[in-house]
Amino acid sequence: MNRFVLALPLLLAAAAPQAKTAPVDLQSQNTQAVLWMQDSGEYRALCYQAFNLAKLAFDQALANHQGKLAVMVDLDETMLDNSPYSAWQILGQQPYSDKSWDTWVNSIQTAALPGAVDFANHVTLAGGTVFYVSNRSARTFDATAKNLVQAGFPRVDRDTLRLKTTTSDKASRLAAIQAQGYQVVLMLGDNLNDFPELGTYHQQNAERELAVDAHQADFGNRFILLPNPSYGDWEPGLGKDYYQLNDAGKARLRQRSLRSWSGK
Repeated sequence: MNRFVLALPLLLAAAAPQAKTAPVDLQSQNTQAVLWMQDSGEYRALCYQAFNLAKLAFDQALANHQGKLAVMVDLDETMLDNSPYSAWQILGQQPYSDKSWDTWVNSIQTAALPGAVDFANHVTLAGGTVFYVSNRSARTFDATAKNLVQAGFPRVDRDTLRLKTTTSDKASRLAAIQAQGYQVVLMLGDNLNDFPELGTYHQQNAERELAVDAHQADFGNRFILLPNPSYGDWEPGLGKDYYQLNDAGKARLRQRSLRSWSGK
C-alpha cells in the first residue's frame, strides 16, 4: 500500500471542518433554583419562618436593651423578590450586567418577600428603626425608595436607606449607623456578607464556613438568614478569580466542586 493511501485518513481529518464546542448556557443552570423560589410553598414557608423568628429576636432585644435600637436589613432576596430578573436571564440566556440590573430596578416592579413588610412594621411600631442597607447602586436611590414605599415598607428616607457608593463591603455602613448612637441588635440577609461581623467579605468558602461555625449561636438570635439558592457570594467562593473565568470555566468549576456519591 503506498504512502498516500496510508496518509489519506489523516489528510481527510485535517481537511474536515472542526466541530465547534457548544456554548455553555450558564444561566439555565439556575432554572431549578428560580422555579423553587417562585413556585414552591416551601420557599414561602421559610420566608415566614425567618420573619417570625426575627420578630421574636427583636422583641427579646427590646426587653434586654435600652436606647436607640436598630435592625439592619439587606434588600434583594431578603426583603425584596428579584426572581423575575433571574427568570429573564434564564429565558434570554442573559448574563448579569449593571445595565440590565439597573433597568430592572428602575422599573419599580420588585415585590416584597412574604412576611417582610409585616416584620418591618413590627419593628417600627415597637420603637425600633429599620435600616435598609443594600448593595444596589446609589444611582438607583430614587427608584429603590419609591419601590419600598410602594410595597408598604415604613420610614424610607435618606437616613434609613443606605445604598452602595464605593464598596459592597457593608462594614463601614454598619459602623456609620452605630456612630449615630444606634444599637444594631439584629441583622437580616441572604448572604453571609450581610453580616459584617462575620468577616466573610471576599473570602473563599472554606473560610466562610469556619466563620459560620464560630458564630453558630448567633443565627436565629442576632443574625437571620433568608434562603437564596439562586446567587450569592458563595459562588465566587468556589475558587479564586472566579469572575475572571468565562462561562465554560465557571461551569467546569461548578462540576468539580460537587461532592459526589461513587455509585457503589
